[in-house]
Amino acid sequence: MVDIALALVIGFIVTIPYFFESGIFVNTPAVAKAKAGQASDIKANIHLTDDGRIILNEEEVSYEKLKKLLPKLLARSVERKVTITSDKHVIYNEVIKILDLAKQSGAGQLCLLRKR
Repeated sequence: MVDIALALVIGFIVTIPYFFESGIFVNTPAVAKAKAGQASDIKANIHLTDDGRIILNEEEVSYEKLKKLLPKLLARSVERKVTITSDKHVIYNEVIKILDLAKQSGAGQLCLLRKR
């Protein structure tokens, strides 16, 4: 009886991570070659600064304005890719908030980049 209980406990421990998978997958970056004649896609590049500013495609926006602009921008995009960069001392909570907003706005791919 103890063997059966131990087997069940081990089975639950092994399968629990599959139930709580978050849906955010991480891939290593790769270099892709652009094909000749390929139409350029609309980009959504978001940069978070140390002092709390949000820069969308090199234009400073507030969080509320980003909430309005990002769904419209992603609706016109073919790949629906959002690239997020940040300065060194940005609080993780701010990055996660932007990631959640991008996913809710319809982003198909989320890319996190760091500066060297």
